[in-house]
Amino acid sequence: MSDYYDYRPGGLYRSRRGIVFGVCRGLADRFDISAFWLRVITVGAFILTGFFPVALIYILMALLMKPEPRWRHDDYAR
Repeated sequence: MSDYYDYRPGGLYRSRRGIVFGVCRGLADRFDISAFWLRVITVGAFILTGFFPVALIYILMALLMKPEPRWRHDDYAR
């Protein structure tokens, strides 16, 4: 029986457990890296680039990435 919380769907999704739109958490889950350090890098890029390019890319990703699918525990108990 697979564990509900350890299941990672394939593909690139916005995380439902993210802080702002779930983009960084979704990328971190997909590429198996720390969400904390990805957020630190993103905030650093926001500051160093004057907000505009990184903010535009971040908002574009938030609009284009699908939200993470909702999985019921009953689906995996069968």
